[in-house]
Amino acid sequence: MSLFPIFGAAVAYAGGDKLAGARGYERMFRHLGWSQGDMQAVAAAEVAGGLLMLPRATRHLGGALVAAASASVLVSEMKHNDGKLAASRGLVLLLAVAAWLLPRR
Repeated sequence: MSLFPIFGAAVAYAGGDKLAGARGYERMFRHLGWSQGDMQAVAAAEVAGGLLMLPRATRHLGGALVAAASASVLVSEMKHNDGKLAASRGLVLLLAVAAWLLPRR
């Protein structure tokens, strides 16, 4: 059994939280120098990418979308020397790249 659908659901949920303004995400993105619109764009990419990871047929596309969004956020977290945020984002990026590049089974 693949864990990518579970990962995709978790990413989509986190993106939905960002779109709803939950859990202080606006403050976190402001700390990184990002606008609310930037945060919403990342959140929309997470929701869409996460949902695309649910079915096997679109897992690669979803992984690529989440990887692109995560890479841009990770670069900003690293520029701001925020290792705590960067560590969790790095894990998301790693799993998204795996969903994107690993062959379908």
